[in-house]
Amino acid sequence: MKYLLLIFTFCFSVFGFSQDVNEEQTNTNSDYYSQSERILNYHSDIKVDVSGDLEVTETIKVNALEQNIRHGIFRTFLTERQLNGKNQKVKYKITSVTRDGKTENYHTETGSGYYKIYIGSKETDLPAGQYVFAITYRVAKQIGFFSKFDELYWNVNGLDWDFPVDKISAKVTLPANVKILQNACYTGASGSKESNCSSKEIDSHTIEWNAENLNAKENLTIAVGFNKGVFVPPPPPSFLEKNGVLLLLGLSMLGMIGYGLSLWKKYGVDPPKPTVYPQFNVPEDMSPATLGYIKKESFNNKFLTATLVNLSIKGFTKIVETESKGFLGLSSSKNYTIQKVKEPDQSLAKEEIGVMNDLFNNRDEVTLDGSYDSKIESAVDNFESNIEYQHKKFLTEGNNQKFVLYLFLFASAVYFSGLILAGFKDDDFMFSIIGIFPYFISIVIYFVATRFLGKVKIKGCVSIFVLFFALSFILPFLTMGFSSALPQDYRYCFQFAILSLLLLLAFQYFIKRPSEEKLRQQSLIDGFKMYMGAAENEQIKFHNSPQMTPEIFEKYLPYAMVLGVDDIWGKKFETALLAMATGYTASWYVGNFVGFNNFGSTLNSGLTDSISSGSTAPSNSSSGGSGSSGGGFSGGGGGGGGGGGW
Repeated sequence: MKYLLLIFTFCFSVFGFSQDVNEEQTNTNSDYYSQSERILNYHSDIKVDVSGDLEVTETIKVNALEQNIRHGIFRTFLTERQLNGKNQKVKYKITSVTRDGKTENYHTETGSGYYKIYIGSKETDLPAGQYVFAITYRVAKQIGFFSKFDELYWNVNGLDWDFPVDKISAKVTLPANVKILQNACYTGASGSKESNCSSKEIDSHTIEWNAENLNAKENLTIAVGFNKGVFVPPPPPSFLEKNGVLLLLGLSMLGMIGYGLSLWKKYGVDPPKPTVYPQFNVPEDMSPATLGYIKKESFNNKFLTATLVNLSIKGFTKIVETESKGFLGLSSSKNYTIQKVKEPDQSLAKEEIGVMNDLFNNRDEVTLDGSYDSKIESAVDNFESNIEYQHKKFLTEGNNQKFVLYLFLFASAVYFSGLILAGFKDDDFMFSIIGIFPYFISIVIYFVATRFLGKVKIKGCVSIFVLFFALSFILPFLTMGFSSALPQDYRYCFQFAILSLLLLLAFQYFIKRPSEEKLRQQSLIDGFKMYMGAAENEQIKFHNSPQMTPEIFEKYLPYAMVLGVDDIWGKKFETALLAMATGYTASWYVGNFVGFNNFGSTLNSGLTDSISSGSTAPSNSSSGGSGSSGGGFSGGGGGGGGGGGW
């Protein structure tokens, strides 16, 4: 009896101790839960009507501690999903919002890809405690259609909740004539295939899922497959609905190519070029700048250099070259002083008169030492404008740029029409709007590049910045045309824009038809260059070529400079002087003369560089597959989103 009493006493003591431990653990867990904001219970009641629309009531019980949940909670819904092989917009209609069974204030916010509802009021602060929020909303057309079954694939709470969830459940009620064939559920972060959840079929058309202990940013996704024939699938897209954008763009591109070819045959085929023969006199008595501009069809500072040399040879100015030493004589640079000798007269070309008036305005000499001079800049700009004014109309005759404009306007209209049609088809105009900006920016960059870059002096880091700025808009535009992340119709639009740009660039080149007079003058200039640029062993092939004399050398030196044969011209003159055994002194030039072998090219490059420096101001520096058959994952269905406190 005494032993039985001892055993009873021992067992009672152990039982009492274990009870104390359990009570302590329970109290600890209770303290933890009471000190953290969380979702205690999350239930979604989903009713599917025969139209395929859903009525969803979400009941969310939270533990609020006036931390993140101060006025209430917010719920975020995703506004697009992949369903039935295409990207589908999802619209939510809120029908009821309550807190603890009573109607509650709320306001909404719409953004790119989401729709957010804030439950509560800024004027109302919630004391710490437990609250039950309920949201009822309707959402249309959420049934997925497959070959052997139809399906509802739904994210219950979404992947972006800020709070952990202790318990979560979802109940789906289908129409009475539906028979459930299969179901699945997934838990965890985005893409998780874990199934830490359970399901229970209540009857042939009602099923419920349960899960526990989801962390923040974790979701319950449910999927249920059922017999076909209850829900009417959307009609398949017609041929035009499916291929309308591609047809519009493709036929338009073919039309542009055909129209461009017909225009080219009618207006763009060049007349035959005249045969080039050596010319021993200046063609059409052109000035050096005029000859260079007609030959190159664009301006170069070398034209001004040749003009200054020509003015000096004619006796209107004199060029004085000096050399300045750098630090400790380790480096040197050439400076040029242009001295005025006499006033210009009508024997000079228009641009030559203009440059003398600009350079020698209230002064008799100009020094080109590489430093900036606003008068030099003004003289260079006026000189270029003068040359262009005299000859640009003649050179651009037959360019037919109006036809390029016609094609550009047509391509733009087709491109924007394609973007609009793609937006209606996708029920989303975001990419349509995005596609407008790079298109216009590309046009602006092209316009600036073709119209102004030749006139604007851009150097060094500034030119690199301009290049990267242009590429930052153009490259993304090119990339979008081949990005699989974009809907197909938008890719077609961007590809059309790229092809149109290439077509316009080619058309702009080929539609130009030079006038017969321009080709005649350019052939004469080529013949003159042939004479001046021929080596001595080739010179004998020419009949009746003039004998090289100091006068001939000086007269044609400015022309050799603009045609790029000044080095050869100087060598030929030096050879002639050796044969004549005579000397030569230039009255128009004073400087460090070391021989005519490279006199012209050295003077050309040095004087041109000085002009460029003096005229440039210094600078400051998922595809919508099935989930119920087991191939789904967390976050793969419709609905979802997330939420938090505010």
